[in-house]
Amino acid sequence: MPKTAKQIESEIQALMQELESVSKKQESAPAVNEGDVASLFKQMVEERGRTNTILTNIAGKIAQLEKDMETLYSESEAYPEAPGRRQIPVSGLDAKILDYIQSKEMVCADEVKQAMGYKGRNAACSRLNKLHKLGVLERFQLGHKVYYKYDAGRATDILIISPPQ
Repeated sequence: MPKTAKQIESEIQALMQELESVSKKQESAPAVNEGDVASLFKQMVEERGRTNTILTNIAGKIAQLEKDMETLYSESEAYPEAPGRRQIPVSGLDAKILDYIQSKEMVCADEVKQAMGYKGRNAACSRLNKLHKLGVLERFQLGHKVYYKYDAGRATDILIISPPQ
C-alpha cells in the first residue's frame, strides 16, 4: 500500500534529525594524541566507514521515498476507465470559448471579449488564464498582447467534458 504524503513528510523529518545527530557526533569526536598518527588514521578510516554507511542508508531511504511520492501522485491522477488520460470538466461558456479558439487558431483576450459579448477584458482574460492553467491552451506573449492557442495534437491525453447545451 503506498504511503500518504503525511507519512512521507514525517520520514523526511526523521532523516533530517538523523543527519543532525551524525553532524553532532562528528563535532564531539574524542581528541587523539598528536604524536600517534597511525591511530589517528585508523580512527579517521573507521569514522569515514560509519559515516558512509549512514549516508548510504539515508540515500536509500530518500530514493524509496521518491518512488513512494511518484506512486502517490501517479495514482491520484490515474483514471481506471482511461489510463493516461485526464478528464477536464469545463463550463458551457468555456466550451464555447474553446470552439471559438479552434475556429480562429489563435486569439487574444480582446477577440474573446468581442465574440462572447463581455463588457470588459477581465472576464475573457480570467477564463483564458484558467484554461491555460488546466493545460488546455498554450499561451504566447507577442509584443504587448498575450495570445492563446488550442493544439489538438498536444492535447491527446486530455478529455474535455462540458455540460449538455
